[in-house]
Amino acid sequence: MALASPAYTGATHWFLFVVVSAFIATLIWIFVYLLGIREALRLPINWILTELVNTFIISVLYFIAFIVQLATWAPMGRYWNYGANVAAGVFGLFNFIAYAAGLYSLYLEHKGAPVTVNQ
Repeated sequence: MALASPAYTGATHWFLFVVVSAFIATLIWIFVYLLGIREALRLPINWILTELVNTFIISVLYFIAFIVQLATWAPMGRYWNYGANVAAGVFGLFNFIAYAAGLYSLYLEHKGAPVTVNQ
């Protein structure tokens, strides 16, 4: 977030939107697990599938965002904030890889776990 801000191009606006959205969604999931909200709420929600879909959406958005960020900033050369924005794109690639690994882990958990809903 800090490397790509302030946003000078539309691509960087998109990149920051994806980064901040993923950050907020991840914080929400951290608090769901940390505070035991899954167990406290007796809602008919398949939590693993919900997290799987959320992580899939974030992974796809990160994939698009880091490509757009790098494709926009890599040819700019000696622009004032060039290095920081290219570094932001590379960290976006690393975040995509981390979310894709989490997606694979959630897929294996969803596939192997019996389909039950908290009651």
